[in-house]
Amino acid sequence: MICAGLSTPFEAAAMLDRPRRDFAAAIAPAPPAVPMQAGPAVTGIARPGGEIANLQILRAFAACLVLVHHVAVYGQALRGAGRPFAALDHLMGVWGVAIFFALSGFLMARLVTRDAPLVFLAHRVGRIFPTYLAVVSLFAGVFAAFGLPFGGVSVLALSLAPGGVRGSPLNVEWTLALELSFYVGLFLLAAAGWARRLVPVAACWLVLLAVAFPLLPPDSRSLMPPPLYLVPVTAACAPFAGGLLLPRLIAAGWVRPATALLALPLVVLCAFVDTAAARWIGGVAAILIVGAAVTAPALPRDRPAARAVIALGDWSYVLYLAHPPVLMLASWACPTDWPGAAYAGIAVAGALLVAALLGPLDVAVYRRLRRRIDALTPAALKRAVATFLVVFLGCALWGSVETARDALAESRARTAIGVLPAGAWTAPRQAELAITERGLALPSALRGAVESVERLSQTEFLITAYAFDPGRPSRGLQLALFCGGRLVALDKPRRLRRDLAAQPGFEGMGTRRIGFRTRIPAKACGPETIVAALVDEGGLMAVLPVPQPAR
Repeated sequence: MICAGLSTPFEAAAMLDRPRRDFAAAIAPAPPAVPMQAGPAVTGIARPGGEIANLQILRAFAACLVLVHHVAVYGQALRGAGRPFAALDHLMGVWGVAIFFALSGFLMARLVTRDAPLVFLAHRVGRIFPTYLAVVSLFAGVFAAFGLPFGGVSVLALSLAPGGVRGSPLNVEWTLALELSFYVGLFLLAAAGWARRLVPVAACWLVLLAVAFPLLPPDSRSLMPPPLYLVPVTAACAPFAGGLLLPRLIAAGWVRPATALLALPLVVLCAFVDTAAARWIGGVAAILIVGAAVTAPALPRDRPAARAVIALGDWSYVLYLAHPPVLMLASWACPTDWPGAAYAGIAVAGALLVAALLGPLDVAVYRRLRRRIDALTPAALKRAVATFLVVFLGCALWGSVETARDALAESRARTAIGVLPAGAWTAPRQAELAITERGLALPSALRGAVESVERLSQTEFLITAYAFDPGRPSRGLQLALFCGGRLVALDKPRRLRRDLAAQPGFEGMGTRRIGFRTRIPAKACGPETIVAALVDEGGLMAVLPVPQPAR
């Protein structure tokens, strides 16, 4: 599939409950007669149907932000289409995901105090997995019917466990991995009898995120999904943690409709920082926007346009899951000489059509599944939840150990790079001479290239490259990027490049991860000072030419 990091990635959606009665239950004040419903009632804001419409419209808006971002990225990656506003569409993915996470945090704060812990987690798992597995199966069949490759299917990927960056069938699973981690964490909190202490726990979590952000290595801040041991300190968690505080903040009168105005400067600020910082800043903006939507008067829902947008909010989970394979199918179906705008129009229309066809089915299936979960005996429910936890946490540990092993390989690559003199990496020619003099050159048969240097924002370049050794396909290669002689990024190949597999000399490469999409700080790099090199597990190296950045 196209790079697993596309959804920076966009970027994506943290799935919430679809049925409107679930929204009403989540948003309305908890009846005091039910002991499980601890936590403050959201006094003065529970107008049945009002928040439901507002949040559905907001969720539809967030889904469209993610869709537009991915249309631009896939159009460029699959068809070479231009991205006239690359920095903006990139941030649209970041903002869309932040809004979804903030919405989820707000709703989960209500639900975790309303439902028994086992019921809470069973409902959440039932919301995520059946539709996800159905969409994967559907598109695997469609791709097979047309003779197209459909990759990324593995136990680790399908478990949606946070085990570090890896390929996945739909390329958007990183948000689901985080979302399920949030659910498991809330379940454990509630099972320990701490549901009533959600506000101080969420506040402490935000403090931990703020303290950890400047201390984490830059590469660790952008791993999506992160390994299990980095989930609590991943910047993308900030909007969810803040969303957990929203019911209390709203009840205290600290969040009003006008609060959304405070989000505007934060949204602008995102354009001047790197992606990890934008997730933090955009997350705070998303919290303010969701709080404003909850407290605002209900938007009119009796007009056809409003009903259509609210319905899109209902179907946003299917839209999120289905749009990446739809974008790939649209690229395959559109003639290669069609302009990027034509591809974008067909891709968007196709994604919305699939959402309209499958969305109502998704909502109906979840409602029925929810009723079946509620009818389970306590013993059966406990067995089902225990089975999920064993599989989910087992896969998370498995993947996290693998990620830690990759970190060790990266450490070895850094050691190999350090063998060369400090000034060797200031220019490609100097690096080549230093590598040759020490007998550290990779085989000449190695295939590799830096394809593009793209400015994502005022603070970041995106480097796209590929590399493989046809004589030894299992050779592990890392891409090292230097600016002014200083190492600024070291990355392993994470992308399947099936777009190259049909070209002479690339036979068999469609099933191996040979592609890189790596961000580097623009402040440290003038385009002419970037040096790119490949490093294998044995310390052998090769220098790659670097093109001028796309404008």
